[in-house]
Amino acid sequence: MHKMLKEIYEQPSVIKRCYEDNIEIIRLITKNIKDRNINNIIFVARGSSDNAATFGRYIIEILSGIPAGLAAPSVASLYKKNLQLEKTCVIGVSQSGQSEDICSFLDMAKANGAMTIAITNNPRSKLSLIAEYKLNMNVGIEEAVAATKSFTAEVVLLELFAAFLAEDDKLVFELSNIESIIEDALNQEGLIKENIERFRYMNECFILGRGVSFPIALEFALKIQETSYVRAKGFSTSDFRHGPLAMIDKNIPVFIVAPVDETIEDNIEIAERLTKEGIDIVTFSDSKKLNEKACKYVDIRKDLNKFIKPLFAVPLVQLFSYYLCVLKGNDPDKPRHLSKVTITK
Repeated sequence: MHKMLKEIYEQPSVIKRCYEDNIEIIRLITKNIKDRNINNIIFVARGSSDNAATFGRYIIEILSGIPAGLAAPSVASLYKKNLQLEKTCVIGVSQSGQSEDICSFLDMAKANGAMTIAITNNPRSKLSLIAEYKLNMNVGIEEAVAATKSFTAEVVLLELFAAFLAEDDKLVFELSNIESIIEDALNQEGLIKENIERFRYMNECFILGRGVSFPIALEFALKIQETSYVRAKGFSTSDFRHGPLAMIDKNIPVFIVAPVDETIEDNIEIAERLTKEGIDIVTFSDSKKLNEKACKYVDIRKDLNKFIKPLFAVPLVQLFSYYLCVLKGNDPDKPRHLSKVTITK
């Protein structure tokens, strides 16, 4: 079994452990954020962790009302600039905790009055040692180059973080069922394998999502890029209309990650427009109306909290990416030109 598939299937148990290991420290951190009157949250990350941070930005703003954004790491690492970060919480997100630019930014933030948090899979990493507070994913060593279980851990931790900030006890409790939620998603493996043959010769695609599902679309695109070498481009469904729509072509399929929430009508509208142009659409959704417009679709559980549905979609897009890679004859554990730890400065 490839390491990537093995790690996808480890997720129910390791993500449950991640939740249990971090719930009390997250409770403490979010209390301290309120006690210190923190009014701004900034993420610093790269790669899959940057996609997780984008999810964190959305979920924190939507649930808690605290403004959140993404930092440009090179401001600290290359330009050597200091930012005014009083009343700001800066969260560094990195599987390895070793990326120099992420560490440089967190170090600068700490020196300029920010509360600092590290989310890593290595509690003894440089990033963890810099940070005031540490969240350890504790998902075990991730050997596959393509991140799977670490990405899922990051989005679960950030949703739990947002739920505590918002004092949403119901969501905190619902997240405690993450093991069975991921197991249910993985049970769709057979359907995904059946759907994959159609895309054997795909060399380009668009992947759309909006709101809290947009970062999942970005991660889906990244997984396809790094394992299948397909030019997969991830866009917000709304941004897709602002220029990229001009690139559509009957030979370029469009994947839409769209659990039912406030964004569903926008996703249905773009699907209708694309089908009129003869574009093949693949949907990951619990909307019957949207799925009916697709040439292939994968169901998302309808009964889940709208903020947990994107977490259900994560293993689905990971499995799709894995089986597409294998179908194309590639080794998902040895993507060309890539290594597990990327050191950027």
